[in-house]
Amino acid sequence: MQTRSTYKGQGWRAMVAGVVLLAGFCNPAWANMPQPQAALQVGIATAKPVELSPQQLAALPQHTTVTATPWTDGVAQFSGPLAVDVMKAAGVELAKGMVVQAEALNGYVIDIPAEDFLRWPVILAFTMDGKPLTRRDKGPLWIIYPRDSDKVLQDARYDHRWAWQLRQLRIKTQ
Repeated sequence: MQTRSTYKGQGWRAMVAGVVLLAGFCNPAWANMPQPQAALQVGIATAKPVELSPQQLAALPQHTTVTATPWTDGVAQFSGPLAVDVMKAAGVELAKGMVVQAEALNGYVIDIPAEDFLRWPVILAFTMDGKPLTRRDKGPLWIIYPRDSDKVLQDARYDHRWAWQLRQLRIKTQ
């Protein structure tokens, strides 16, 4: 008898777990919410970086920038967290005079004045036009400036700061 009772208890738990799992997959809000496809390392150059998981990046407030880029056709809609929010989530408070070093998966490194992130709503996009960015289309994370909202940003001097396939942001020490 005890074996049968234990079996029924395990079957009941398995059935409940299956229903909960199925309900999660059927939830339209969850199904339509893209998530970043990679973690991001963030920190100060003199210390071990903090790794923010895709789930942590997706949990930050999300922002949308609609803009043209020199690398895409026409205007596109990009979504992701603000760069300043990502830095704060890693325990880094940006200030004028700091330099943020962005590093891409392919080894590209660019120094970006922290003033850029403080002045404009620069995002770390993980979607373009509602679809997750992949390595083929400059993902999993791409630094996006609101280029169409300020003529200053339409200057080619800013174009090299749009690091794609982003893997790391570090405050560079002077």
